[in-house]
Amino acid sequence: MKIGTTEFEFSDTPMGVVFGKLKFDNVNSPYELIKQHCVKNGIGINDDYPEDKFINTMIIPELKVFDSERNELKGWGAYVIGMESDGFEIQFGGITSDLMKSEFKHHYDEYYKNE
Repeated sequence: MKIGTTEFEFSDTPMGVVFGKLKFDNVNSPYELIKQHCVKNGIGINDDYPEDKFINTMIIPELKVFDSERNELKGWGAYVIGMESDGFEIQFGGITSDLMKSEFKHHYDEYYKNE
């Protein structure tokens, strides 16, 4: 089930991590969706403030990242952090140098431009 998209606007290239704003598709309450999934599947939650609808999850194994051609990108996983009023961010890590070069070339080139 597709829950949304991101541009992965930011990266920590040498660490193999990309992250960006998560834009949800047809989700009334992203906080509730994320929390219910984590509770149901025994996924750890680092921080949870229901009154603010803020959540910071551990890696969500079922959360998959796909490129624009619907190919799954491989890494060690993704997690979500954020608050419903400010938006949520997805962080995807464990990206190899080859994957960073091919899928996130702009981040790779920006980081290594002065080397």
